[in-house]
Amino acid sequence: MSIRAYELKQQGRLESLPVEDVLARGRDGAGDFWIDAGLLDRSELEPLLNRLEVREFLKERCFRVGNSTLVLAVPQATFATLPLFADQGCARRAYGAALCLPRLLVTFHAPAIDDAERIHQSIDKLEFDGTGTSSLLCSFLVRRAARTAQFARHLRDEASTLAELMDDDPAMVDPLALEQLKRRAILTNAIAEEQQEAVDLIAHAKSPGFDPSAVEGSLGLLTTMAAATERLVGRTDDRIDNLLRRRQDHKTELLNRRLGLLTIISAIFMPLTLLAGIWGMNFENMPELSHPYAYGGALSLMAIVALSSAWLFYKRGWFD
Repeated sequence: MSIRAYELKQQGRLESLPVEDVLARGRDGAGDFWIDAGLLDRSELEPLLNRLEVREFLKERCFRVGNSTLVLAVPQATFATLPLFADQGCARRAYGAALCLPRLLVTFHAPAIDDAERIHQSIDKLEFDGTGTSSLLCSFLVRRAARTAQFARHLRDEASTLAELMDDDPAMVDPLALEQLKRRAILTNAIAEEQQEAVDLIAHAKSPGFDPSAVEGSLGLLTTMAAATERLVGRTDDRIDNLLRRRQDHKTELLNRRLGLLTIISAIFMPLTLLAGIWGMNFENMPELSHPYAYGGALSLMAIVALSSAWLFYKRGWFD
């Protein structure tokens, strides 16, 4: 676990500091700070929480990160966990946790995620809505919600590309790609729904470490982003379902055409099979068999029957 520590400056920027300095200054109330503990490792996180004098109840909740969404407001702090994407392919889910103590925000996640470095850079470039750890927590959540919205837009674009291919030629659409897109949409929808739930709860999770009234603007932005992302994912999921139905309809139509062709071929050869069966009967008195032109006449009759049947099926649109 790689622990990083920052001080929130008055102008809304983050300044990197040693963890020991943050813990010492945090106890004195000299500033607002953020400690990002990274990937959850109980052997490293527990000593940190002990030094912060976090209660056993909260510590146990911290160690359970990675199971579900949770928001708690207790006399000591506000604690929240919410789902997020663990990779760029939208294939794995992780959970991020935030413990908002007075003048100190502690964050960590489980399992590993691939954008830990990027989230530090993006928050450092973000102008905060006011100062304090409440603002820092909202900014952290806004970046997470923005990443979910970005993935939702990527899903929408991929679905639109597949829809254009489907319009041009349904056979060009890879069914495996559709199935993978559907699985990613299900995961994105689940994450968006849980993030919406977490944001709604955080907006009412007042504690000594988090004051919702001080960050109403950021909370309003969070709520709007989460709701918009959830609607976007829902529409994208419906579009993917429609593509799956169209793909299945195309397969059914293709199968029906092949069965129709086999039916036509069978119908054409059925009279020929009847004639071959009649002339193949083992009777002694079959005068037509002794006729000098019987073989050519039989072949001509079969050809006429076959061509006439094919022409009749063509005129009635069976080959369309």
